[in-house]
Amino acid sequence: MDIDERIGLIRSEPVEEIVTEGELRTLLEAKSRPKHYIGLEISGMPHIGHVLVAGKKLKDLEAAGVETQVLLADWHTVANNKLGGDWERIIKASGFYRRLFREVSPRTKIVLGSELYEEDPGYWKLVMKMAARTTIARATRTLIIEGRSERDTLHVSQYIYPIMQSADIEALDVDIPHAGMDQRKVHMLAKELFGEMGMRKIVPIHHHLLPSLSEPPKNMWDGNKEEIVAEMKMSKSKPGSAIGILYTDEEISSAISGSWCPVGVVEHNPLLELCRYLIIPSAGRLEIERDAKYGGDIEILSYQELEALYASKKLHPVDLKGAVSRAMIRLISSVRDKFIGEKESLLELFGNVSK
Repeated sequence: MDIDERIGLIRSEPVEEIVTEGELRTLLEAKSRPKHYIGLEISGMPHIGHVLVAGKKLKDLEAAGVETQVLLADWHTVANNKLGGDWERIIKASGFYRRLFREVSPRTKIVLGSELYEEDPGYWKLVMKMAARTTIARATRTLIIEGRSERDTLHVSQYIYPIMQSADIEALDVDIPHAGMDQRKVHMLAKELFGEMGMRKIVPIHHHLLPSLSEPPKNMWDGNKEEIVAEMKMSKSKPGSAIGILYTDEEISSAISGSWCPVGVVEHNPLLELCRYLIIPSAGRLEIERDAKYGGDIEILSYQELEALYASKKLHPVDLKGAVSRAMIRLISSVRDKFIGEKESLLELFGNVSK
């Protein structure tokens, strides 16, 4: 596979941005097998955005000859006070994340943050050196904060969080840090710090985040891009927003049935995005089942075809929802069914909430 083909795989959806493509080309010319990582905070029961979207990109990167890694960020979970900061729960939850991502991407190396830091005695020294170069204002720019009142309630640990993410890149010997678009500012800080400290060049990549199944917020254009992405994304903490990776068939159908999907509306339509980023890339098609009086069954082979059909109002939301439900049940069940016997104990572990 030549470099153009490798770049094409890395750049393919759901990736929205490479910083920069020229630097990626230089990296691939210099290294036959560069190292990647994506970090996951152990904050609650994963949803399809965490698992299936990230999993697709891991497979693309592996096909492009990149060594992939998932960092299970247990100390970051404490810093952000998720799962109540309960270390025993966090470690147990990390074990589930480890098994889940081994199922999704068997070739990916899974690293637990606390184990990494124990093995690397220079990690906390690097965190301190990076923190000494980072003002509060600079760190604050990496955080998604809505107004002064929220800023006043932040803990010091939350300012250290992006510094830890930057140090993770060095500790894992990473060339290609990877995250959703909501983490872009953190990677820009890391890229700047690496440059200032005479460390190697890194090439961050950022993937698209699946939107909430709920109606987009009315004020969605009032903030910057990262704030808009964070507000719109599928989230465990917003009821009706996400599809959990352990949802039953009935729960999947119910979530999709209640999703925001106006007639003929393409922009920010969450079901169309499920088709674009998950269903059609995985299955190669979307199968619409409908009565002959409404046009009969059809097979859609590309997202562009689907979008045009929906925009022209030749495909009704009810038929789209039915097709997406069936397709998502097939897609999720391949992972879910390996863990379904543990569902109740896992829900108890995570507090049966999506925090």
